[in-house]
Amino acid sequence: MPRRTAQVFESVQVMSTAEIFRESIRVLLLHPTHFHSISIFLLSPLPFSFFVSHFLVHQFPTIPPSTIRLTRKLFGHNGAQPLVRLLSETIVHIIICFPSSVTFSLLGRAATVQAVSDSYNGISLNGRRLFMRSGLAWVKLLHTCFWEFFIAISLFGVLVVSLVTVPKILFACGVCSMVLGFWGVLGLLGIPFCVGFAHITVVGNLARVLSVLENECYGFASLMKAKSLIEGRRQTALLMTLFSNVGLRLVECLFEFRMCKGMSLWEGLMLASMYSLVLVLDTVMNVVFYYTCKSLNFDV
Repeated sequence: MPRRTAQVFESVQVMSTAEIFRESIRVLLLHPTHFHSISIFLLSPLPFSFFVSHFLVHQFPTIPPSTIRLTRKLFGHNGAQPLVRLLSETIVHIIICFPSSVTFSLLGRAATVQAVSDSYNGISLNGRRLFMRSGLAWVKLLHTCFWEFFIAISLFGVLVVSLVTVPKILFACGVCSMVLGFWGVLGLLGIPFCVGFAHITVVGNLARVLSVLENECYGFASLMKAKSLIEGRRQTALLMTLFSNVGLRLVECLFEFRMCKGMSLWEGLMLASMYSLVLVLDTVMNVVFYYTCKSLNFDV
């Protein structure tokens, strides 16, 4: 392995979550113009799409009515109306945000990963070169995200099927009512589902970095390699993901609050910029975490 790469691994030895956060801020401040440009030109379409979906959901509660009817048919009248509403809103968000998620968002994350890697390897950052390399990495990222989405939707499907069928079976056997059976199954499977989904998220975050930085590692192979790299550092990865998600949710809550009170154009632009910067910080933290994980297995 090249000498420069060895120096990179030595410079990012085993770090705690707080140390990874400080190192990520340091990297961002080394090249603020490049990272800010990535957040504006590549990552900003995602928060705009997300905010538009929030606006539609709040201003037009029956959009799209077919999703609400579908979820009501699935769960029926099991006392799950809050879940029906939540699932319907989630479907709206996914439909509206999907185009920007698989295009601009992946390109922005790829460019951010390349920028951090170039910074660590002492390569001068060039906007055109970053864009070209992120375009080349986009297909690999798309392949990896497909497998991550397939695994996550399979896990979610198991939960939904269990919530739909098990209460009916228990009711048919005379064990309990439909409502009690539904909430019992949800309580029994809810925690394992959350743990599994969190694990998929942290592995997927690292797998996206692997897909960009390692030539022949993408798709399901990158997920498996990320799973092996993350062993022993799972708590750090979970804390990083929690930190990033809390930041994103705070921006979303602030958007919903301002939308209810009346929001001006400049406030919307500022919130979209904040959301994009949190996405950049999240990606930078995952790249730093990748180098710390690699340093554990690096043989000088």
